[in-house]
Amino acid sequence: MPAKPPAPLSLPAFIVLLMITLGVACYYRLPSLEERPMHTDEAILAVKTAQFQATGHFEYDKHDFHGPGLHYATWLWSRVAGWGGLESWTDTQVRTVSVVCGLLLLLVTLLVRDALGRTGTVCAMLLMAVSPMQVFYSRYYIMEMLLVLLIAISGASLWRYTQSGKRSWLMLAGLSLGLQHATKETFILNLAAGFVAWLVTSRIVGEFAPRRGGFSLGPSARRPDRPWIWVLVPAVLASVAAFSGGFRDWEAVRDSVLTYQAYWERSAGSGHEKPWYYYLQVLAWFRDGGIRWSEGTILGLALLGIGHGVMGNHSKTPQRQGFVLFSSAYALVLLGGYSLLAYKTPWSILAVQHVLILLAGYGATVVFQAVGGGMLRQVARLGFLAGLYHLSWLSMMAIHHYCADPSNPYVYSHTVQRFPRLTDQVAEMQRLTGGKPLSLLVVHKDKGWPMRWYWRANPQVEYHEHVPDEPLKAQIVLVAAEEVAAITAKFPPDRPWHNQGFYTVRPNESLVMFVDPALWEHYTAVKMALESGQEAPKPAAPALQPAPATTPAPEATPAPPAPAAPQNTPPAIPPPLASPPSTEAPAPNLESPTIPNPQ
Repeated sequence: MPAKPPAPLSLPAFIVLLMITLGVACYYRLPSLEERPMHTDEAILAVKTAQFQATGHFEYDKHDFHGPGLHYATWLWSRVAGWGGLESWTDTQVRTVSVVCGLLLLLVTLLVRDALGRTGTVCAMLLMAVSPMQVFYSRYYIMEMLLVLLIAISGASLWRYTQSGKRSWLMLAGLSLGLQHATKETFILNLAAGFVAWLVTSRIVGEFAPRRGGFSLGPSARRPDRPWIWVLVPAVLASVAAFSGGFRDWEAVRDSVLTYQAYWERSAGSGHEKPWYYYLQVLAWFRDGGIRWSEGTILGLALLGIGHGVMGNHSKTPQRQGFVLFSSAYALVLLGGYSLLAYKTPWSILAVQHVLILLAGYGATVVFQAVGGGMLRQVARLGFLAGLYHLSWLSMMAIHHYCADPSNPYVYSHTVQRFPRLTDQVAEMQRLTGGKPLSLLVVHKDKGWPMRWYWRANPQVEYHEHVPDEPLKAQIVLVAAEEVAAITAKFPPDRPWHNQGFYTVRPNESLVMFVDPALWEHYTAVKMALESGQEAPKPAAPALQPAPATTPAPEATPAPPAPAAPQNTPPAIPPPLASPPSTEAPAPNLESPTIPNPQ
């Protein structure tokens, strides 16, 4: 006697499980967002967002960076969340933008619940809530999570159109499509994969014929004769409005199209070359000196879902088969396209992984239906829970113990976990020597990123790729190892600067800190006095600058010290968080092409 299939999940149970899923998702995404130092890309985007909000204008660069989508999203969320002034922004605040996108992505799954079924929807949302890749990049201030959210909205809206025939869904799909272009230009690969998937699905099951009924955004409407017009017009308007800053800057609109020439050149690698199987490693099995990373639970269930979509009996649910086949073709084509490109970064595959999660939810339903009831059903449930536990454990490792470790496959050219030693050391010197901002010179191949974010409120910091020719005016100098000889040649031979040692920025990339001798002597004297309980000495001079190398130090009576700035008042941000001086080269590419892969 065949096993009796499990009863459908009841609505109350469905709602309870959804609440639990959202709670779990928040548990992994919200706490300790400041634990990981800012990646170079995060720092660049945060500073550009601050510039955008300070000036009201987004400067689009067709050769580097991306569109203004994330900056608009941050502006909106900063108003909703009530952020303070730009100078008080924190790592946690800017990363909550990605957290919100990740949680909304979870909720978008509800728009395709009739295709996955209640059980499949809950399973997909649970897998998404604890997936280490989803969790890690939901805490990462880059474009990817917003891009995947917009892709999911457009796909779910088109599905809803096939079920209801409401043109409002087409308009929502077009709006999200235009915002995808304004967020990251690589959306064109997703668009191409979607077109191929539509051709494949139409060949196998026929067109998705819209039918009446179903969930809708607006009043009933007849199926439009030319549905793609209802997608194309909102898409163009949304993209143009975003790039032009409200139809004001038409040059940026033109450059948003011309930029694809640069993207074609960059696809050859630009320092990010990886083998074709790199993404399969990231998703299936990765180990590089640390623990084993694998989202095998998601991949295994997704393969079952794909197999059932192709070979299963769908006589009673042809619409569901169309959804599964389209999702399967889309994921496989997009994965294949990204794998063929030499240029690879781990976050690029996030859209593929999201669709695999939806297919995994469907695959879990297939398993539960196949095993029927009794002992096998309990074994299947325990197996699914074991997979969730493994993914949850990996998420904890990814966001805490390995949050900036190169052995984590989601960590890429990242700032090391001990980087705050550098900023903390400078902050302590400033605090103990009067509280006034110290002047710094940073000589770094990437011109100080991510330090520019942490020192954005200090107007006395200069960033150079090489040691400048002019005389030193800084009180602290940070230089790469290859620039040490050039900088030490500038120090007075009779009064060398204090070598504070190495501070690591990224794996195998460190800076050497040199401190003006007058500043160092004052700092160490104050520190020793405080540690011994004595009164802190006053600075010897108001300006802690070295004398020129050719002029002996004068023996004049020291001038009285300048009054210290109140320590409870945050330094004002330099008015528009101005870009680097025009004599400098542009900031590094958002994908950090000049930074070698530490793996």
